[in-house]
Amino acid sequence: HAGVGSIVGASNAKIASMLGADCVLVANGGLGSTFDELELNRVLCEQHGVNIAGIVINKVKLDKYEQTKHYMGRAFMDMWGVPLLGVIPDRPYLGCPALADLERLFKTEMVSGRCHRFRHYKIPDLNLVTTSLSRFLENMREKPSRTLYICHVTRDDIILGFLGEYARRRRHGEPFEAALLVSGREGKYDVSPEVMDMITDATLSDVPVLIARHTTHTAMELIANMTPKLNIHDTGRVETAVKHYEPFIDFNLLLNRTKVTSAESH
Repeated sequence: HAGVGSIVGASNAKIASMLGADCVLVANGGLGSTFDELELNRVLCEQHGVNIAGIVINKVKLDKYEQTKHYMGRAFMDMWGVPLLGVIPDRPYLGCPALADLERLFKTEMVSGRCHRFRHYKIPDLNLVTTSLSRFLENMREKPSRTLYICHVTRDDIILGFLGEYARRRRHGEPFEAALLVSGREGKYDVSPEVMDMITDATLSDVPVLIARHTTHTAMELIANMTPKLNIHDTGRVETAVKHYEPFIDFNLLLNRTKVTSAESH
């Protein structure tokens, strides 16, 4: 928000003012709460003399798209004289973490399967394994292939069962895009050397396994609360974001509202 950095006298609004930069305000979808949030940011920008070039409403539910575009666009112009540059329909995939995001979150690297670092997983499909091995194997065959499983580091049976199911499907040419996150508090629990040898075995080097030095509860909480960031190396998500956002933003209006000259814009 525009007030970030105020504690050291360098809020976003103040820095924009010092640079002579224009500002685009972005808020998530909604009506009343979205307008209230934007008003707080608008007032701070106004206090520092920052020109607001326009507003973008992000992650709008499809069934609320036309309503949001109509009412918010009219409200911004009538009350603030600021145009609505775009309303972006929600695209849940862009908010799904990749395994690379989990590496950064847990400050670690994948034990195996690094070739799948940019494979994305839906948070609702996160599956904590607390069952017996036989039930876990049944679940893997019932659930979507691309599921992120979490188990405690002491569950050697689950870890080996996951590796075995991966090897079985590969032999039969069946799709298997699951990943396993092994959790355990640092200094108290560790993967046994024998099991680690199984994970890092050359014949299973492409099975995605990640170790998080946290309790299972903490690991799940961190994943649920994280906001995945765009990564230049995650070309699939970047390209999807560009294709998704570009048609919904009026870039000509944006340029007309800024201090950019026509020569500079080319």
